Amino acid sequence: MKKKADAEKASALLSKLAASVPNDAVKLLFLDDEDLSVLESLDLFLLSEIKRSPSGAVEMKFVDRLAVIRELMELKKTENAAAEDSFYAALDRSAMLLKDEPKDK
Repeated sequence: MKKKADAEKASALLSKLAASVPNDAVKLLFLDDEDLSVLESLDLFLLSEIKRSPSGAVEMKFVDRLAVIRELMELKKTENAAAEDSFYAALDRSAMLLKDEPKDK
C-alpha cells in the first residue's frame, strides 16, 4: 500500500513540475525590497538553482521539463502495467476457484 501512495505522490509531483511555468522565477529577478511580500505567492517550483555573482549577474537553472515528462510517462506505463497484471491475476484466481467448484448436474 505504501508503494502505491509513494507512486501517487511521485506522479503528483511530476505532474506539477510538468505544468509549472518559469514566469514567476523571472519576476523574482525584478522584485524590489518593498515587493518581497509577494515572494510567498510566486510559483518557483521549476527553479532548481539560483546564483548571484559579486558583479550582480544572476544565473538561474530550471528543472528539465522534457525529462520530467518522460519520467511521468514511464511512471504511468508502470502503473498501467501493474493494474493490468493485478486484473489478470484476479481473473486467474477466479478461474481457478471456478475450476475447483463441484459441478451440479
